[in-house]
Amino acid sequence: MTSAVRSCAATACSFNNDHDCNALAITVAGSESQPTCGTFVQLDARRPATAEASSVGACHRLECAYNADLMCTAEGIEVTDTATCATYTVA
Repeated sequence: MTSAVRSCAATACSFNNDHDCNALAITVAGSESQPTCGTFVQLDARRPATAEASSVGACHRLECAYNADLMCTAEGIEVTDTATCATYTVA
């Protein structure tokens, strides 16, 4: 089971298309105080919209309650406008 990226408010990200993430999979990285989308990239190009749903490919935040062997177990995550994982919860 993979965790879906339910919404992404990081409109400056090249993978964002009208609050939908168009990356095939993202990595949650950052630090304990601010777990962020490690896939965030700001370029002069946008990835076109796809029919495939984006998911969490890996999670580097071992202290998160949803992390099991570097995989996200949340049903889905939300990414804020600052590319922070809003679903992150310390175990």
